[in-house]
Amino acid sequence: MHALNWLLINLGNAAQWLWEALKSACAAAWDGVDFVLNPVLSPVLAVLNPLCTALADGAYFVLSPLPVWLGLAIISVLTGAVMLIAFRYTSNQKAIGRARDDITANLLALKLFKDELGVTFRSQGRIMGALLRLQWHMLRPLLIMLLPMLLLLGQMGARYQWRPLRPGEQTLISLRLAPAHASLVDAQLDSGPAAIIEAGPVPGGGELVWRVRAGEPGRHMLRVNIAGATVEKELVVADTLKRVSAERLGSRWTSQILHPTEPLLPAGGPVDSIAIQYPAVQSYLYGANWWILSFFVLSMASALLLKPVFKVRF
Repeated sequence: MHALNWLLINLGNAAQWLWEALKSACAAAWDGVDFVLNPVLSPVLAVLNPLCTALADGAYFVLSPLPVWLGLAIISVLTGAVMLIAFRYTSNQKAIGRARDDITANLLALKLFKDELGVTFRSQGRIMGALLRLQWHMLRPLLIMLLPMLLLLGQMGARYQWRPLRPGEQTLISLRLAPAHASLVDAQLDSGPAAIIEAGPVPGGGELVWRVRAGEPGRHMLRVNIAGATVEKELVVADTLKRVSAERLGSRWTSQILHPTEPLLPAGGPVDSIAIQYPAVQSYLYGANWWILSFFVLSMASALLLKPVFKVRF
């Protein structure tokens, strides 16, 4: 019994060690990828995000008379159709067709010659080779479409993930200080008609936090005066669903994807980020974290339905 306990304990420790090692390796790999991509993608996103925001504002203005769920459905179906056409013209359709045909032919061989061991092994090897070729030929269009898809999802998240504050609703505004200014405790928040400041700034953990109550409806600009610098942050007060920016951050490409609608914070300033705790949108179709599921289901369904129309193989 003692030997079994010792074995189980050591197996558990080994599994935990392997898991931690895997997490560390993945984190190190991601840091390397981020180190390479950030200098390239951050300037590109700084140019593309304002253009995408303007285009998205125009599109959602056209869709605004419709119910929110219908607007999401229209965007999803159109995206599926556009991505299907893009896949058609950025992929090697002949090579994909040959790989598909090879898979079908060798599956048929497995059924017809299931008693022939040599044929079975050769067919299985050919299927694996065809699958690898298929994935290789699908990689290029997927990489080409990745950035446009991320830009689209960032714009949709700003409209479906959170909702504006309602007049009189309480929330918190958090300002994260840069490491060189982490000891600062003196800052002034100029909220204007956007909000009534009830408490703050409360320092702690490298942050300054204000509790505010939403004021007049509209798209307002908050201003924080700190260490001789002025940092602005948009605050939206409305009873309807509108675009909101939950956080304004520095020049990391990942943060620019997640929060694309406001310009980057000035580099080298006293503030790393400033965030507003907007309430999540409540809906099982287009609400927080549900909208992306609805989007992918509808866009993939539309792509599959339109696949024979555009004669696309994937």
